[in-house]
Amino acid sequence: MHRFSTGAPNRPRSAGSRRAARPCRGTLLALALWFGGAPAGAAPPDVARAPDYEQADLDPDNDYVVAPPLPIAECAERLARAGISFRPAVLPLKTERVQGRQDVLSCGAEQVVTYLAGPSKIRYSAPPLVTCRLALALGRLEQLAQEEAARHLQRRIVRLVQGGTYNCRKMVRFDFISEHSYANAIDIREFWLEGGQRLSVRQHFGMLNDPPRTPEARFLRSLATRAFNERLFSVVLTPYWDKLHADHFHFDLARYHVDGTRP
Repeated sequence: MHRFSTGAPNRPRSAGSRRAARPCRGTLLALALWFGGAPAGAAPPDVARAPDYEQADLDPDNDYVVAPPLPIAECAERLARAGISFRPAVLPLKTERVQGRQDVLSCGAEQVVTYLAGPSKIRYSAPPLVTCRLALALGRLEQLAQEEAARHLQRRIVRLVQGGTYNCRKMVRFDFISEHSYANAIDIREFWLEGGQRLSVRQHFGMLNDPPRTPEARFLRSLATRAFNERLFSVVLTPYWDKLHADHFHFDLARYHVDGTRP
């Protein structure tokens, strides 16, 4: 699959592939990941590694892997360095029997946090339950949102209304496990500005066939495009993608890439 395709893969590999995460053995092992970092034998990080917030998967050979994201080394340290307050959480891994294939890891993840606050001090309608990778990307998304709000709206964002992170299910349109099943995705519906204005994707994204005609539409479209272009997320879906996303932005860190930010 081309790394910047506009469709989702339809032939997932099983969780037995080389990149699939191994099931944890209960709560103690899951929490131990906070002290042990990446699994034993993992390659040391590159000296000139990408910024922590660039979490989009760039491996061209793992698009069909169906599994939660692998744990990353020094997760707690990276979150602290990014100015993110969090609480460790546990989402037990669950497997699903698939006829003709090996069992797949259908829900849960090994390295999960409750995101309490980020570097921009934006409040959330509910604390997001997300993977460590997504938490890092979410912290940077806050900063992008503040930059674009200052540029287009001349005000700060004070609150995000999120539509959910963890939901053990398949994709609605595809026979493929959703990244929501791994707490590796988040839906954002509204941005609240200082002064009380509420900016929603449904009301302010603008007509799909027209260029953005209002500051609110320019803010929303530029934020979504930057989130994908700057590799915060592997998948960014907006109202351009389909009617199911007419009222929210979907951000996730799947192993494949989908750019749903353009006509």
